[in-house]
Amino acid sequence: MVHTFNRVVVLCLLVLSALSVQAAEIGREILPSKVLGEDRPLNIVLPKGYSPESGYPVVFALDGDQEHVMSFASRMHAVRPELIVVGVENVDRSRDMFPNPASERGGRGGGGRLFLEFLTSELIPHIEKTYATNGHRTLSGQSNSGFFVLFAMATSPDAFDAYLASSPMIGWDWELIRTGTNALLEDHSSLPKALYLNHGEFDSDRTVNFLPRYVDLLEAAAPRDFRWKFDVVEGGEHVPETSYGDGIAFIFDGWHP
Repeated sequence: MVHTFNRVVVLCLLVLSALSVQAAEIGREILPSKVLGEDRPLNIVLPKGYSPESGYPVVFALDGDQEHVMSFASRMHAVRPELIVVGVENVDRSRDMFPNPASERGGRGGGGRLFLEFLTSELIPHIEKTYATNGHRTLSGQSNSGFFVLFAMATSPDAFDAYLASSPMIGWDWELIRTGTNALLEDHSSLPKALYLNHGEFDSDRTVNFLPRYVDLLEAAAPRDFRWKFDVVEGGEHVPETSYGDGIAFIFDGWHP
């Protein structure tokens, strides 16, 4: 009886979470990409009470299929209700998340730079033309897409104002992330951005064994105006459940449109 009751409670919470996001309006679009040579599905959650006369910050959420974006948006809206959440649905995840192919991934990868070009030259302009945005952009990702978030920050730091990387799998290509981050920090005496990082206590080795090294880079050379936070979630596993709420809370702490 207790187990049955617990299952019912969990089911009710999931339904309520889904309904809260649905009340905020979910839309689906297909954006043709000349850069990628394919159509890219988008799942867009507008804030409850969305008005074309207002201006809203945007979170570009990687791994943003319809199921995931509902969960992401629910957690984000709990701390920042006015966000527009743009879920970028995967077509070929390994290809897009990694700039370099790797034998450890069966040779998959190699499309990360083109995918970043798609985000900056096609997706961002489309969203800012179509929706009432205020120019503040966050890029979020988890696991392999968390790797891409850190790559994007190092490669194109002006494209976004903030970055959220949960359990980033930087062990897949640590040298790329290390050299890119070093170059970013060396080239910028001022970097008025925000970055939230985390991993679970019982996370993947490709995260746990490498993310502390990344944090060491930030501690040694990050400019004073670069806001960042690193959490280890006690008892958490890969991509802790609190990631998106905690990340958005930190990113927007003290920020005003």
